[in-house]
Amino acid sequence: MLDLAELGALSQDELIARARASPEWLRMVLLQTTRAVEDDRKNCQLAYYQVRNPDALRVHTSTKREIAVVGGNRSSKTDTMLAEVVIQASGHIPLSLMSVYPREKIRAPIRARIVCNSLTDTLEPVIKPKLRPDQWNGVGDPAEGRGHWGWVPRHCLAGGSWEKAWSERYRTLHISVDSYWRGPDGQINSVSGTSSIQLMSYDQDLSAFAGSSLHLVGHDELPPPDIYRENRLRTLDVRGQIITAFTPPDEPGAAQADATWFFDEVYEPGLPGPDQHENIETVTLFTERNTILSPKDIEAIASRMTDEQRAARLYGRFIHLSGLVYPIFERTHATWCYRCQKRVLGLDGPCPACHGDDTGAFTHVVSPFPIPAGWPVVMVIDPHPRKPDAIGWFVVTPSDDAILIGELEAQGTAHDVTRAIREFEEAHQIRPVKRLMDPNIATETNDRMQRGWTIRKEYDAAGLRCDLANDEINAGIAQVDEFLRPDPRTRRPRLTFFSTCPRMIYGMTHWTWDEWVRGGDREPKEKVRDRHKDFPDLVRYFVLDRPSFRGYTRGMVFQHRRRG
Repeated sequence: MLDLAELGALSQDELIARARASPEWLRMVLLQTTRAVEDDRKNCQLAYYQVRNPDALRVHTSTKREIAVVGGNRSSKTDTMLAEVVIQASGHIPLSLMSVYPREKIRAPIRARIVCNSLTDTLEPVIKPKLRPDQWNGVGDPAEGRGHWGWVPRHCLAGGSWEKAWSERYRTLHISVDSYWRGPDGQINSVSGTSSIQLMSYDQDLSAFAGSSLHLVGHDELPPPDIYRENRLRTLDVRGQIITAFTPPDEPGAAQADATWFFDEVYEPGLPGPDQHENIETVTLFTERNTILSPKDIEAIASRMTDEQRAARLYGRFIHLSGLVYPIFERTHATWCYRCQKRVLGLDGPCPACHGDDTGAFTHVVSPFPIPAGWPVVMVIDPHPRKPDAIGWFVVTPSDDAILIGELEAQGTAHDVTRAIREFEEAHQIRPVKRLMDPNIATETNDRMQRGWTIRKEYDAAGLRCDLANDEINAGIAQVDEFLRPDPRTRRPRLTFFSTCPRMIYGMTHWTWDEWVRGGDREPKEKVRDRHKDFPDLVRYFVLDRPSFRGYTRGMVFQHRRRG
């Protein structure tokens, strides 16, 4: 046996000389070194941790209070979450993350919690093996490197062994902490003590999740909302972090409804962009970007999937709103194939449908910018007797593209709403050349009906004179869809939206067809739902007005209708 310590003392020239003199000696050195590395990996796999998916690096560098890790099957979402829990609990930062990992996240010893679907189906066969240092999780022989040993370093097990560190009664793993690092100022920082990681499941009673504060919670798959919110409460007083790693459900029915709360409460607010919540971050992991999977592996996974299943299981897309009126609407970035003329799954490489490379990124939400003088603005209003009026302002560019530049909700009398509109326009220096109103509500009467007044006349009297919009539903939806499609000439959609219009963006991503019936069976209908339609209706009224830069700017005069 070679003495590796003695070997390490040799100079480079001495090593080269020995290798040249004895190839057999070199072979023994390589063999013994390989074995030593394998043993070290088994005892401290965390030190060798590498993100399997390049996008997963954001999970480790994020200091947000809530992180949604939305990924496809085998996208490395669970390993990413578990590795992060062990890093914070042990105070040991992997070599690959030394230069980027935020040191403020290391405050061990901590109290952590990992929650999964089931104690019997998930915790025992999946979660615990991914933590135990003596368990191999992967494909083939460990020497091939297509997997990993459990993430908890052997020397961090309290008492020196898994049996002593693990409490079956309380389902809690105790981790000894003894770590130090040199800070930017040259000072040595250290942490010590004993961290605890409690393992639980969603099938436990809600009362079991109460108790002391928690510094870190990891959810494996989507939790019920009451459990998520209870865990969130446990983290508030210590400013703890919650990491939820899951694949969105891919089947219709109750599971889709169960996902809606997370979509609205965590996923959307955490999406990158100017309106991202300051305490939430959403990270999307694509299966195809898992470095240990070959194209053949991915094809084997995807071969029997439907399009909706591919969207959820490979790309982490929510499909609970698969009946969207405007499914093409994209608030972040997606990829468009100009040969197929449709959105394609994935961000890299050729179109998976036609294999063409004429693809490009697109989005419908853009950052605000100063509107040039002379670009005409059209205001659209959808009045409501018992809820706030929906109001939007659209600008038309010289190329006949359109941008929603402002939105407003206002409630009260016609005079109250008109005053709010005037104040908004004054504040944003907007001078509409035309105003449109929902024709259905415009002709309705209100509490002044004894005088024969309609809501339209109410606004006339308040000084807000509007033309009646076109309310063809199907034609309007089809026209909006055309405006949302990226133009092959400009490589961008004809209609975009300022990120400062959250009500409209929410409506465009939530307005659906009425196509679901009891029992989870899908039944397409030619009817849209009323919920979430108020602001999207403004878009429909606007595009049916045939927006034209030349037409609106000809005289820059608002065309008043005759009163009568």
